Amino acid sequence: MKKKLLLLISAIMIVVAMSAYESFYPTGAPAGYTGSPGDGHNCTSCHGGTASTSPGWITSDIPGSGYVPGETYQITATNSLTGDGKKYGFEVSPQNASGTLLGTLAAGTGSQLVGGGKYVTHSLATLTTNSWTFSWTAPAAGTGSVTFYGAFARGNPGLVTLSTLTVSEALSAPAPAGPISGPAVACVASTQNYSVGTIAGATNYVWSVPTGATIASGQGTTAITVNFGVNAVSGNVTVYGSNSAGNGAESNLGVTVNPLPAVSATPTGPLSVDVFTVIQSEYITTGASGAVSYLWEITPAEAGSITGTGLTATVIWNNYAGSASIRVKAMNECGSGNWSQSIAVEVYNSVGIGESAEQNKLSVYPSPSDGNITVDLRAFTGDVTIRVADMTGKQWVQRITRGGEEISMKLDLPRGIYMMQANDGTIKSGKKLVIR
Repeated sequence: MKKKLLLLISAIMIVVAMSAYESFYPTGAPAGYTGSPGDGHNCTSCHGGTASTSPGWITSDIPGSGYVPGETYQITATNSLTGDGKKYGFEVSPQNASGTLLGTLAAGTGSQLVGGGKYVTHSLATLTTNSWTFSWTAPAAGTGSVTFYGAFARGNPGLVTLSTLTVSEALSAPAPAGPISGPAVACVASTQNYSVGTIAGATNYVWSVPTGATIASGQGTTAITVNFGVNAVSGNVTVYGSNSAGNGAESNLGVTVNPLPAVSATPTGPLSVDVFTVIQSEYITTGASGAVSYLWEITPAEAGSITGTGLTATVIWNNYAGSASIRVKAMNECGSGNWSQSIAVEVYNSVGIGESAEQNKLSVYPSPSDGNITVDLRAFTGDVTIRVADMTGKQWVQRITRGGEEISMKLDLPRGIYMMQANDGTIKSGKKLVIR
């Protein structure tokens, strides 16, 4: 009798054990067995064997354009494993590669949440229910693509397969661009920097600049460097964000481009100066467009000094003889224009042998000459003393001749400017003579 009782108890225990083994986790899989990279486990640890891969077992009503952040969608997990007389089960979780839950799950008919709401699984494994539909609310904007990882099992021991569904985030055109930072006034031939704050949803930043300016670097980013060429004109610096869904509204910054001043008008003033009688001279320009001030120059420096920043300049002459050059250029906050045309000023020192306006009786020609000249002395009488001196007052020629006629003279003189004086005791007259 005792032996029969022991056999009965053993048989009951075997049946119970087999039944328990067959229905391992009948009321839902434990958390963390989806086969995702973050979980690292799947149902084979309980159901045995090696998991296969079956695409398409997780489906949704998410449109092909992607999910809209904050919207709720229906996700369906379908277990299509074979095996008569064996129950169906599943577990699904939407995660990133590190295992973080993306979005929010809500269980549906025949399913439940486990693992603090991170996983959805069957609430009761049966022989007939092999498809479960549950809700998923999409995560915040900017999350990007989301992958649903799922593990499916049937029977214990039984088959196990893994499946995934990856959905993308629906893109909308970027938000309007914010204000642009950077100088609103720029000079030609200058380099300036401009930037804009991050534009929500933008994957690219599209900049444009005024005519004559070029983007040296930064196109496609939030900050650019702009070279304003010498021909740049005023206009807008513009930026807008773009992505695969379109372009956002642009932002503009009006930039005034100031040019360099134009070439100044050629100076006017005395073209011949006798430093024996003249200490200073004034020179004038009618100016140039875009000018704020003027820079004057006299060369060579030993001729004298020039002062003035306006339309008029004053030359203080040194004891100099020869040719001097005077020019001017316009200035503004962007720099200077080109030099004007120069004027040549003949500077000499008559040392008292000057031309006389009241007694201009002497005539010498040609001038300039190579030294072969004709001297008209018809206004003079008797003996006439002729002297020739350079601009420093050094005397090169002195001779006595008869007045009342024209005479020819050969002057062996270096190139330069000279003064010739004729004096008969009554008339004293001088003329400038140029030897080339």
